[in-house]
Amino acid sequence: MTTKFHLAITSDGHIVEGLLSGGNTADIAEADDLTEDVSGCYVIEDKGYDSDQHRENLISRYNIPVIPGRKNRKVKIIYDKIMYQLRRRIEIFFGKLKENKRIAMRFDKSDNSFLGFIAIAAIKILLNLKIS
Repeated sequence: MTTKFHLAITSDGHIVEGLLSGGNTADIAEADDLTEDVSGCYVIEDKGYDSDQHRENLISRYNIPVIPGRKNRKVKIIYDKIMYQLRRRIEIFFGKLKENKRIAMRFDKSDNSFLGFIAIAAIKILLNLKIS
């Protein structure tokens, strides 16, 4: 069985939350758990996290959702496209995580050891950012 890794980071690259889910689980199923501790900021997510209920949950915690709507939406979503460009930072972070073959290939059998190696790789990334 495959797994997905969901990650919430700040604009500085600091990890807020990380979750594992099944490979057959939709991204939106994990969205509220991923952002439950986030309040008072912009939340930039991709189309996989697009739902009216999730947007309402974010707004109720004083967040501003920056999530493009899916193609099949009846009502088009207006979002800040300039702010959405910051989403590339999470993609870059995932790319740096996957430079570690152990994480990219998912060699570990247990979720705990997999998350442990993700934590070690994230620390390595953050230390490299501080040094440079």
